[in-house]
Amino acid sequence: MRTTTPGQSPLLLLDVIEILSKINVSYAIIGAFAASFYGVVRASMDTDAIIYFDDSKHGLQNTVKALTEAGLQVNHRTGDFDDPIAAVINVEDTFKNRVDLLFGIKGMKEDALTRTNQANFQNSSIKIISMEDLIAMKIFAGSSKDINDAIGIIKISADKINLSLLKELTANYGKDVHKEFEDLWKQYGM
Repeated sequence: MRTTTPGQSPLLLLDVIEILSKINVSYAIIGAFAASFYGVVRASMDTDAIIYFDDSKHGLQNTVKALTEAGLQVNHRTGDFDDPIAAVINVEDTFKNRVDLLFGIKGMKEDALTRTNQANFQNSSIKIISMEDLIAMKIFAGSSKDINDAIGIIKISADKINLSLLKELTANYGKDVHKEFEDLWKQYGM
């Protein structure tokens, strides 16, 4: 493990990514870590990623097993019918660094993983979710920090955003998310 003290969740993420790669689980980094990649830096005590696998039942079981066998503390929760996330795997090390792995976000399609950006972090290659997918997901999440992340990315990168893709992605989350995006774009993106 790379971590040596608390406050090193991004290093724990690298260990988790290594484990995911060994068991062929696709991932993309999301959350505050991804937002910082697009220029919106804010503190966060954990790191987040979305994961996908072909067989959700066995994929979840295999992922939990591999993480546990690596000596990590793992808590797995499956969402109910109304939950916007089908399942979450919370991973912690002995220093309480945390990585949250989200599976099955309603409105997000698996092809989001085809739009990742490669980045280098601590001499490791990592996959960051596209800014369009991140903005749409942040608006869907809807908290003030998520909306501020989306606004920040729009302000910084409006000229680099694939607007037609972003419109399509926000529409996947429903009319309310799409309308919220249009309002934000009028205010910050033009």
